[in-house]
Amino acid sequence: MIEPTGPLPPTVYWRRRIAAIAAALVTLLLVIWIVGMFGSDAETSKPTNAASTSASNPPPSGSESPAAASSSSTTPPPPPTETTPPPPPPGPPQACPDDVIGIVAKANKPFYTIGDQPELSMDIANNGPVPCIKDIGRQHRELTILTADGATVLWSSNHCLAATGSETRVMQPKEIFNYGTKWAGSTSQPGCGAHTRVGAGDYLLVAKLAGKASAPAVFRLER
Repeated sequence: MIEPTGPLPPTVYWRRRIAAIAAALVTLLLVIWIVGMFGSDAETSKPTNAASTSASNPPPSGSESPAAASSSSTTPPPPPTETTPPPPPPGPPQACPDDVIGIVAKANKPFYTIGDQPELSMDIANNGPVPCIKDIGRQHRELTILTADGATVLWSSNHCLAATGSETRVMQPKEIFNYGTKWAGSTSQPGCGAHTRVGAGDYLLVAKLAGKASAPAVFRLER
Protein backbone atom coordinates (compact mmCIF):
# COMPACT_ATOMS: atom_id res chain seq x y z
CA MET A 1 0.00 0.00 0.00
CA ILE A 2 1.23 3.53 -0.75
CA GLU A 3 1.57 5.61 2.34
CA PRO A 4 -0.72 8.62 2.29
CA THR A 5 0.95 11.93 1.96
CA GLY A 6 -0.39 15.43 2.47
CA PRO A 7 -0.79 18.17 4.98
CA LEU A 8 -3.31 16.17 7.04
CA PRO A 9 -2.45 13.43 9.41
CA PRO A 10 -2.14 9.95 7.81
CA THR A 11 -5.16 8.61 9.74
CA VAL A 12 -7.42 11.02 7.91
CA TYR A 13 -6.27 9.70 4.57
CA TRP A 14 -6.72 6.09 5.76
CA ARG A 15 -10.24 6.79 6.86
CA ARG A 16 -11.07 8.30 3.47
CA ARG A 17 -9.70 5.25 1.67
CA ILE A 18 -11.63 2.89 3.89
CA ALA A 19 -14.81 4.92 3.34
CA ALA A 20 -14.27 4.90 -0.44
CA ILE A 21 -13.64 1.11 -0.44
CA ALA A 22 -16.73 0.52 1.71
CA ALA A 23 -18.86 2.68 -0.59
CA ALA A 24 -17.56 0.75 -3.60
CA LEU A 25 -18.38 -2.58 -1.92
CA VAL A 26 -21.87 -1.38 -1.02
CA THR A 27 -22.42 -0.18 -4.59
CA LEU A 28 -21.21 -3.55 -5.94
CA LEU A 29 -23.48 -5.50 -3.60
CA LEU A 30 -26.39 -3.28 -4.56
CA VAL A 31 -25.75 -3.87 -8.25
CA ILE A 32 -25.54 -7.68 -7.68
CA TRP A 33 -28.79 -7.63 -5.73
CA ILE A 34 -30.61 -5.63 -8.42
CA VAL A 35 -29.36 -7.96 -11.17
CA GLY A 36 -30.43 -10.97 -9.11
CA MET A 37 -33.90 -9.51 -8.60
CA PHE A 38 -34.48 -8.82 -12.31
CA GLY A 39 -33.14 -12.23 -13.30
CA SER A 40 -35.50 -13.97 -10.87
CA ASP A 41 -38.47 -11.97 -12.18
CA ALA A 42 -37.60 -12.82 -15.79
CA GLU A 43 -37.42 -16.57 -15.04
CA THR A 44 -40.65 -16.72 -13.09
CA SER A 45 -42.51 -14.65 -15.66
CA LYS A 46 -42.17 -17.30 -18.38
CA PRO A 47 -44.41 -19.97 -16.80
CA THR A 48 -46.84 -17.21 -15.85
CA ASN A 49 -47.01 -15.97 -19.45
CA ALA A 50 -47.34 -19.52 -20.78
CA ALA A 51 -50.12 -20.24 -18.32
CA SER A 52 -51.76 -16.97 -19.24
CA THR A 53 -51.57 -17.79 -22.95
CA SER A 54 -52.96 -21.27 -22.35
CA ALA A 55 -55.74 -19.90 -20.19
CA SER A 56 -56.63 -17.19 -22.70
CA ASN A 57 -56.99 -19.68 -25.57
CA PRO A 58 -58.54 -22.86 -24.11
CA PRO A 59 -59.25 -25.70 -26.57
CA PRO A 60 -62.92 -26.05 -27.44
CA SER A 61 -64.76 -28.64 -25.41
CA GLY A 62 -64.82 -32.05 -27.10
CA SER A 63 -62.36 -31.04 -29.88
CA GLU A 64 -59.44 -33.20 -30.92
CA SER A 65 -55.81 -32.27 -30.60
CA PRO A 66 -54.14 -31.08 -33.84
CA ALA A 67 -52.33 -34.42 -34.24
CA ALA A 68 -55.50 -36.43 -33.75
CA ALA A 69 -57.46 -34.19 -36.10
CA SER A 70 -54.80 -34.54 -38.78
CA SER A 71 -54.80 -38.32 -38.43
CA SER A 72 -58.56 -38.45 -38.61
CA SER A 73 -58.72 -36.27 -41.71
CA THR A 74 -56.32 -38.48 -43.68
CA THR A 75 -58.15 -41.77 -42.95
CA PRO A 76 -61.10 -42.27 -45.31
CA PRO A 77 -64.29 -43.67 -43.81
CA PRO A 78 -64.94 -47.37 -44.51
CA PRO A 79 -67.02 -47.96 -47.64
CA PRO A 80 -70.61 -48.94 -47.09
CA THR A 81 -71.21 -52.67 -47.03
CA GLU A 82 -72.92 -53.85 -50.19
CA THR A 83 -75.19 -56.86 -50.05
CA THR A 84 -75.67 -59.03 -53.11
CA PRO A 85 -79.33 -59.52 -53.80
CA PRO A 86 -80.43 -63.16 -53.94
CA PRO A 87 -80.75 -64.62 -57.44
CA PRO A 88 -84.25 -64.71 -58.83
CA PRO A 89 -86.02 -68.06 -58.63
CA PRO A 90 -85.40 -70.21 -61.72
CA GLY A 91 -88.10 -70.28 -64.33
CA PRO A 92 -89.47 -73.41 -65.99
CA PRO A 93 -86.93 -75.51 -67.94
CA GLN A 94 -86.41 -74.53 -71.55
CA ALA A 95 -85.68 -76.72 -74.57
CA CYS A 96 -82.14 -78.13 -74.60
CA PRO A 97 -79.89 -76.49 -77.19
CA ASP A 98 -77.94 -78.99 -79.30
CA ASP A 99 -74.57 -77.89 -77.94
CA VAL A 100 -75.39 -79.07 -74.38
CA ILE A 101 -76.50 -82.55 -75.46
CA GLY A 102 -73.76 -85.16 -75.22
CA ILE A 103 -73.99 -88.46 -77.09
CA VAL A 104 -71.63 -91.41 -76.58
CA ALA A 105 -71.65 -94.68 -78.55
CA LYS A 106 -70.60 -97.77 -76.55
CA ALA A 107 -69.82 -101.43 -77.28
CA ASN A 108 -69.66 -103.59 -74.18
CA LYS A 109 -66.35 -105.16 -75.33
CA PRO A 110 -63.57 -104.13 -77.72
CA PHE A 111 -63.29 -107.63 -79.30
CA TYR A 112 -65.90 -110.21 -80.35
CA THR A 113 -65.82 -113.61 -82.07
CA ILE A 114 -67.82 -114.03 -85.23
CA GLY A 115 -71.17 -115.45 -84.18
CA ASP A 116 -71.37 -113.35 -80.99
CA GLN A 117 -74.10 -110.77 -80.53
CA PRO A 118 -72.34 -107.58 -79.37
CA GLU A 119 -74.23 -105.40 -76.92
CA LEU A 120 -74.37 -101.89 -78.33
CA SER A 121 -75.71 -98.81 -76.56
CA MET A 122 -75.79 -95.03 -76.45
CA ASP A 123 -75.56 -92.56 -73.55
CA ILE A 124 -77.46 -89.29 -73.81
CA ALA A 125 -76.55 -86.58 -71.29
CA ASN A 126 -77.29 -82.95 -70.50
CA ASN A 127 -73.86 -81.33 -70.26
CA GLY A 128 -75.31 -77.87 -69.57
CA PRO A 129 -75.52 -76.08 -66.19
CA VAL A 130 -79.34 -76.06 -65.89
CA PRO A 131 -82.18 -78.52 -66.44
CA CYS A 132 -83.66 -78.52 -69.94
CA ILE A 133 -86.29 -80.36 -71.95
CA LYS A 134 -85.50 -82.80 -74.76
CA ASP A 135 -87.46 -85.39 -76.69
CA ILE A 136 -85.19 -88.45 -76.66
CA GLY A 137 -87.84 -90.86 -77.90
CA ARG A 138 -87.28 -93.82 -80.19
CA GLN A 139 -88.08 -91.83 -83.32
CA HIS A 140 -85.04 -89.62 -82.66
CA ARG A 141 -82.49 -92.29 -81.65
CA GLU A 142 -80.37 -94.45 -83.93
CA LEU A 143 -77.38 -96.78 -83.65
CA THR A 144 -75.40 -97.48 -86.81
CA ILE A 145 -72.45 -99.73 -87.72
CA LEU A 146 -70.08 -98.57 -90.46
CA THR A 147 -67.05 -99.97 -92.23
CA ALA A 148 -63.68 -99.11 -90.71
CA ASP A 149 -63.21 -96.18 -93.10
CA GLY A 150 -66.65 -94.77 -92.17
CA ALA A 151 -67.72 -94.70 -95.81
CA THR A 152 -70.50 -97.34 -95.74
CA VAL A 153 -73.38 -97.92 -93.31
CA LEU A 154 -73.72 -101.69 -92.79
CA TRP A 155 -76.41 -101.78 -90.17
CA SER A 156 -78.95 -99.45 -88.48
CA SER A 157 -81.11 -100.05 -85.44
CA ASN A 158 -83.94 -98.25 -87.24
CA HIS A 159 -84.11 -100.79 -90.08
CA CYS A 160 -85.69 -103.55 -88.02
CA LEU A 161 -86.76 -101.85 -84.77
CA ALA A 162 -89.80 -99.57 -84.53
CA ALA A 163 -88.66 -95.97 -84.93
CA THR A 164 -91.76 -94.32 -83.50
CA GLY A 165 -92.72 -92.84 -80.14
CA SER A 166 -91.77 -89.72 -78.23
CA GLU A 167 -90.10 -89.50 -74.83
CA THR A 168 -89.87 -85.91 -73.64
CA ARG A 169 -87.67 -85.61 -70.56
CA VAL A 170 -86.57 -82.86 -68.22
CA MET A 171 -82.86 -83.61 -68.28
CA GLN A 172 -80.97 -82.56 -65.17
CA PRO A 173 -77.36 -81.38 -65.51
CA LYS A 174 -75.02 -84.39 -65.99
CA GLU A 175 -77.98 -86.79 -65.99
CA ILE A 176 -77.38 -89.75 -68.32
CA PHE A 177 -79.97 -91.81 -70.22
CA ASN A 178 -78.80 -95.13 -71.67
CA TYR A 179 -80.44 -97.11 -74.48
CA GLY A 180 -79.12 -100.31 -76.04
CA THR A 181 -79.74 -103.31 -78.24
CA LYS A 182 -77.93 -106.42 -79.51
CA TRP A 183 -76.42 -106.77 -82.96
CA ALA A 184 -76.69 -110.09 -84.80
CA GLY A 185 -73.42 -109.52 -86.67
CA SER A 186 -75.03 -108.94 -90.06
CA THR A 187 -76.00 -106.12 -92.37
CA SER A 188 -79.49 -104.67 -92.52
CA GLN A 189 -81.81 -103.03 -95.03
CA PRO A 190 -84.61 -100.50 -94.57
CA GLY A 191 -87.80 -102.36 -93.72
CA CYS A 192 -85.67 -105.19 -92.25
CA GLY A 193 -84.86 -106.84 -95.59
CA ALA A 194 -82.28 -109.52 -96.31
CA HIS A 195 -79.26 -109.80 -94.00
CA THR A 196 -75.67 -110.67 -94.83
CA ARG A 197 -73.24 -111.80 -92.15
CA VAL A 198 -70.17 -109.62 -91.97
CA GLY A 199 -66.63 -110.94 -91.80
CA ALA A 200 -63.78 -110.38 -89.40
CA GLY A 201 -62.31 -106.91 -89.10
CA ASP A 202 -62.69 -103.52 -87.46
CA TYR A 203 -66.01 -101.68 -87.38
CA LEU A 204 -67.27 -98.31 -86.25
CA LEU A 205 -70.28 -97.76 -84.01
CA VAL A 206 -71.97 -94.34 -84.21
CA ALA A 207 -74.94 -93.15 -82.13
CA LYS A 208 -77.32 -90.41 -83.29
CA LEU A 209 -80.01 -88.28 -81.63
CA ALA A 210 -82.19 -86.15 -83.89
CA GLY A 211 -79.41 -86.10 -86.47
CA LYS A 212 -76.61 -85.21 -84.02
CA ALA A 213 -73.92 -87.92 -84.16
CA SER A 214 -71.46 -89.16 -81.56
CA ALA A 215 -67.79 -89.81 -82.06
CA PRO A 216 -67.26 -93.33 -83.48
CA ALA A 217 -66.42 -96.20 -81.14
CA VAL A 218 -64.16 -98.89 -82.64
CA PHE A 219 -64.60 -102.62 -82.05
CA ARG A 220 -63.32 -105.77 -83.78
CA LEU A 221 -64.80 -109.05 -84.95
CA GLU A 222 -62.37 -112.02 -84.90
CA ARG A 223 -62.59 -115.57 -86.18
